Amino acid sequence: MKYTPNFNLKKPNLTDSILISDINENMDTIDAEISGLKEGTASIPDLETVDKTLAGAINEVKNEVIKVKQEMANHVIDSMPHAYKNTDNNKTYRLGF
Repeated sequence: MKYTPNFNLKKPNLTDSILISDINENMDTIDAEISGLKEGTASIPDLETVDKTLAGAINEVKNEVIKVKQEMANHVIDSMPHAYKNTDNNKTYRLGF
């Protein structure tokens, strides 16, 4: 009998007897792995996020986008977003366009 490299699933040789228990064990392993992907709980260590699950990483990115959109909206509303106050003459200058 051989085994798969990633999940150690049983791979009977052509001359091996096939046991239903081996097939069921393989199915349970596959089901658990797929469930982890479906639920977003499978860890992906290469993600450049705090949460290393796919769903968690997507939520982190989504929350960051929402935060940046709000900051941009506030910046646009601000009548003098790039103001500089001169302490010598107490005048306020607008920088940029």
